[in-house]
Amino acid sequence: MHEIEFRVPGHGLVEVLIDGVLLLDLVREAELPYARYEQLERAEEFAPEAAPLLAGDYSEFLGRWTGWPTRHYLGEPVEVAYNQDDGETMLLGCTCGIAECWALLARIELTDTEVRWSGFRNNHRDWDLSATLGPFVFSRHQYETALTLTAADPAQKPSETDPPTQAGQ
Repeated sequence: MHEIEFRVPGHGLVEVLIDGVLLLDLVREAELPYARYEQLERAEEFAPEAAPLLAGDYSEFLGRWTGWPTRHYLGEPVEVAYNQDDGETMLLGCTCGIAECWALLARIELTDTEVRWSGFRNNHRDWDLSATLGPFVFSRHQYETALTLTAADPAQKPSETDPPTQAGQ
């Protein structure tokens, strides 16, 4: 089982870490072979400059948009991207500031004991990321405890003595 961490550093964006590694770095590594191939394929289109290398070209989301108590990271997206299928959630958005412009999508499935992220894909590319990215399965208890720490309002954060609760209960 994997461990997840949701961090909101000073810039207000929710950083997602899986087993201590930024999701953005995991995605960049998974997309790199596809991006390099596309860069070579499109070289003439951008000559004399190099074609952009699009691997991991995403941004995290603002905590006030996706942090606790929203259910965005619980498979109930607060916004939908272009070409997003039912059951998918944007995990990372575009660096241009319009999140749904260029998005990393995945399925978030919940059981009583687990949260599963699978089916990773970019909403504009047909890159098969499932071969190198995920699936990730987390303890639901650990996942929801980590997610509550993104609450902007300190009153919504659990105290050290509060037992974690299932979201939505």
